[in-house]
Amino acid sequence: MVRIAGESPRTARHIKLSPSSVVDPVILCCEISGGGPPLILVPGLGDTVWVWRNLVPIIQQRGRVLAVELRGHGRSASPAGPYTAGEMAGDIFTLAGELNIARPTIIAQGFGARLALLLAIEQPGFAAGLVLIGAETGPPQSAAIVEMRDHAARGDLGAAYKSRKEIVPAPRGMTPRERAEHHRIFLGHAPAGQAAACAAALEAPSLTEKLGEIDCPVLALAGERDEVRHADARQLAELIPDCSAAIIGGAGHFVQLDAPESFQVVLDDFLGAHLLIAPPK
Repeated sequence: MVRIAGESPRTARHIKLSPSSVVDPVILCCEISGGGPPLILVPGLGDTVWVWRNLVPIIQQRGRVLAVELRGHGRSASPAGPYTAGEMAGDIFTLAGELNIARPTIIAQGFGARLALLLAIEQPGFAAGLVLIGAETGPPQSAAIVEMRDHAARGDLGAAYKSRKEIVPAPRGMTPRERAEHHRIFLGHAPAGQAAACAAALEAPSLTEKLGEIDCPVLALAGERDEVRHADARQLAELIPDCSAAIIGGAGHFVQLDAPESFQVVLDDFLGAHLLIAPPK
């Protein structure tokens, strides 16, 4: 059994998405657990399934959970770049097809949330619902991502980690052991893969004009202390036909880690109201 960082007992599967003829294929690491309605968990730029470590044990009791690591991240492959946001969103769509997953709910954070929005726009009818944490709809905060990309391209992931904290500060309230684990996981990325993923984030298209095309229910969340993303949450609620927004008190960017109880209440209400998860036993 393969263990994830954070001592998870779940088995990790590595799914090849590229044709057999491709020399440097896209292979995504995905942890699968539970049974019932499918939920795909997508972390943000520079993160792995570690950010879902408190959520998975709860929702796997009521759904089939697929926690994914994006290309260039963690245990997924880092094929030679460049990458695009469209390709990285397409990886999620292809992964679902490979695993015979239909109409999943996508729970995603940061850059992962942008990919989820892009996927919902480009593949109408694919997602049954979206839960977006700290999503951005307009141009990315480019200066810090440029620094992060450049440090990673030079192989200096320690400096890249410092630049990343200017984009999304580390989860609040972590123990010293968890803080060290979060740092160690980042240092385990392939530098070239991180650089290519940062470049994809920098070139990701603005989605504002197409948000009205999204045809599934959406929940947009932001942490109270993640003020720069409050406007995005409000804009998503205004422009997506079936979208609600909520600010989670006391939380930063990582609402699922900073305020897990409040996050779980809001998440359960949304998933239950739209029949996206099995009822509690």
